[in-house]
Amino acid sequence: KRRNPLVDKFFADGMATGMDDYESKAKPYKSQLFRNMFRTLSEQKRGGQGAAPVIVEVGMGTFPNAHFYAEGMKSSGMDEIEVIGVDPNDSMTPYARKSAKEAGLDGGVSLRNVHGVAEALPLQDGSVDAVVCTLTLCSVPDQGLALAEIRRVLRPGGTFLFWEHVLSRDDIGLALQQRLLTPLQTIVADGCHLDRQTGRLIRQAGFEDVQMEYVSLDASLISPTVYGRCLA
Repeated sequence: KRRNPLVDKFFADGMATGMDDYESKAKPYKSQLFRNMFRTLSEQKRGGQGAAPVIVEVGMGTFPNAHFYAEGMKSSGMDEIEVIGVDPNDSMTPYARKSAKEAGLDGGVSLRNVHGVAEALPLQDGSVDAVVCTLTLCSVPDQGLALAEIRRVLRPGGTFLFWEHVLSRDDIGLALQQRLLTPLQTIVADGCHLDRQTGRLIRQAGFEDVQMEYVSLDASLISPTVYGRCLA
């Protein structure tokens, strides 16, 4: 699919300025997710599984997770990581680098932004220690293929961390709104679907030790969320 640079710039600007309230509500949950991931990576590093862990963030966007990386490194005592941000929208890159700088991800952190899509990750098989996906699987054209690619690039035992908004399980009225508004949402929000059941697909994708929770942050259309981690 050919992308429109003007539309991409408009969407990147909106994501950089319009998600603060949402991220504030998500912060307690995401903070714990990342702390757990970094603790695991630190233990694996001490166990002799390579040097600096490689983390791929699929759909990095404006990198709102940057401060969770900094927090996770500090809490786990980790002093170096390599982060690869994959995104089809090149207008996100300046914002991502700004977020990294503001979070203090400079010394000990190698950040590389790569143009790409979730269904064809530009990475070798079994080459990364962790994959992070937050508010990304809602918009990929083929969720099954994206999840298969995530499994492919993870080394055996590697971690897949996810945080994805989904169809409401506990509010029939909200679920109806999500279904009705999804066609419009996909147009105005770069392919974002409000009515996906991403948790079910993650469970069916062949990962091991799937740990998944469901939460509703508020009454908004992207409030219902599945989050957790699983292993390749």
